[in-house]
Amino acid sequence: MSMWLNLAKIDVEALESVRTDPALIGAILFDGGRPSAGSLRENDVFGDDYRTLAAVAEGRAEAEHQTTRWGRCYPWLAAATGEDGENDVEGCEFGYGPVFVLDPGQVAVVAKGLMGEGWGFGVARRDAADGVHEGGYEGFEDLGPFYAAAAREGRAVVGGVS
Repeated sequence: MSMWLNLAKIDVEALESVRTDPALIGAILFDGGRPSAGSLRENDVFGDDYRTLAAVAEGRAEAEHQTTRWGRCYPWLAAATGEDGENDVEGCEFGYGPVFVLDPGQVAVVAKGLMGEGWGFGVARRDAADGVHEGGYEGFEDLGPFYAAAAREGRAVVGGVS
């Protein structure tokens, strides 16, 4: 059984649209990673095996805090993945729970928090010429850079586990 964490950076205008019509989140995340308007680029989406991510987080929590309850040990990772439930969209679920939405201010705070917790920074693939991330964001080590890029761009993030 697979559980996939899906995230997408969206503009403030799209944020207002998804708040009005949460069903749009499914189209953003699952219509080839692009909404019908086609405004997302490859660098606007993130994906990772949620079970692997959780296993890494549990292992780290056990090693550092003698518990596997990683959501309590790493609240910014929990916020970034929707695990904390604080930004869930009521009435809109994917296969493994509700979708969540973070506005640009929340994205900036989460990006700083992820950096403070040491999640995925410094190992992302970067183009030396212009500092732009090469290709899409995929894999645990890209979570921090994905949020950092969204914060720099002033974008919101929508996500869920399918």
